[in-house]
Amino acid sequence: MSITDKIITIGGVPHYLARAAAATAGILVLPHNMGIDDFVRDFTDGLAQHGLTSLAWNPYPDAPMGAAFTERPPRPKDANSVRVMSGCIDFMASELGIKRVATIGFCMGGRFALLLGAHEPRLKAAVACYPSIPAQLNPGQDVDPIKAAAAIGCPVQLVYPGQDRVTPRAVFEKLQTTLEARSAETSIQFYPNAEHGFMHTGGAHNEAPTLRARPQIIAFLEAYL
Repeated sequence: MSITDKIITIGGVPHYLARAAAATAGILVLPHNMGIDDFVRDFTDGLAQHGLTSLAWNPYPDAPMGAAFTERPPRPKDANSVRVMSGCIDFMASELGIKRVATIGFCMGGRFALLLGAHEPRLKAAVACYPSIPAQLNPGQDVDPIKAAAAIGCPVQLVYPGQDRVTPRAVFEKLQTTLEARSAETSIQFYPNAEHGFMHTGGAHNEAPTLRARPQIIAFLEAYL
């Protein structure tokens, strides 16, 4: 598959685009808390290699993209972030010719995938990989992602590691129950020995889950696009 990747600007903010030739289906990629780093670029490129034009949202518009943070930028706000994500979908439709769009998020981005799914009826599917949902909302967070998940109208795939130290098991189970109570389809990937962030953290115990999760994620997205 022929792809092109480049930095593009939407609303004055740089984002990362991996464009598949002649694609009419696309993915909005929502990064983990390190922003658009090598992992996010690689995953975005990999989606494009499967024929899915993919745009990685930049959660830190005031920080150099891909730079190692000496001081972590402020956590992106819920309402404004979801608004910007919808603007990215507008861009994909109007400028890239994308007619069917889905989203995937990792860690912080996994939480945002749930919020965007509840807000954005244009999504055909949403994947939340180890969404960061502590027992209590963090400062600056004003939307409960579990309550929001009840309003997601599209199919959802939830990827959860059993050794997640960010999102407690009880929170995962509550989220699973909420998603499965909807009329839309829900898919669960559960890896009992993997850690939070296993797809980008590394370590021998995370390697096998990563190898198994990635093709299932891509197959899920392709099935609904």
